[in-house]
Amino acid sequence: MQRIRLWTAGLLSRVDWMVTQVENHEALAQSAIREVQRSAARAKVQLAKVRKDGAVLREQLGEARGTEATWRERAQRLAREDEERAVECLRRSKAASRRAARLAERVAEHDRVEKQLGRDVQAVEQRLGHLKEQRNLLRTRQSRAEALTQVAEASQPLGPEVGELFERWETRVMERELESQCSVDEGVDDLEEELAGEEEQASLRAELEDLVRGEDAR
Repeated sequence: MQRIRLWTAGLLSRVDWMVTQVENHEALAQSAIREVQRSAARAKVQLAKVRKDGAVLREQLGEARGTEATWRERAQRLAREDEERAVECLRRSKAASRRAARLAERVAEHDRVEKQLGRDVQAVEQRLGHLKEQRNLLRTRQSRAEALTQVAEASQPLGPEVGELFERWETRVMERELESQCSVDEGVDDLEEELAGEEEQASLRAELEDLVRGEDAR
């Protein structure tokens, strides 16, 4: 039990020292949290064992008190019938009483230490919860700060080099657009289109006349 108390007593001070000594770095914070989690887990396991030992002590105390009462009742019953046996029963009753008294002291001390350990474990768990909240809060604040920094940098006036870059890019795009438009314009022959349209129209009219003559011939 002393070892558990040493764990729990020094744990919070170690974590506080780590937090004050290192910068706000997520990996280091996570490492500190894992250490607290491991220590809390060990303390909880040991506390469970202490509580189990306390239950055994209380059971032994109950048995000792029951034994004391049993021998006392026997002494009373045999007092008039067999004084010698009654005296022996009374002697055993007193021995059981002394044992019960010693066990009662041990149980009282054990209960006191068990309650203290329980409070220590609860303090560690509360500290762990606080560390997790602090980590999440700082993580959020850091992400927000980084996002605001990026926005601020993007909002700054562009330097001359960047401005010239975009100007050259725009100039190149305009040149490509003009080249493609000229290629389209150069590829069009107005006379050819006009003659082709007339020829298509004449062909359609001739085909229509043939259809009309064929219908009249029937």
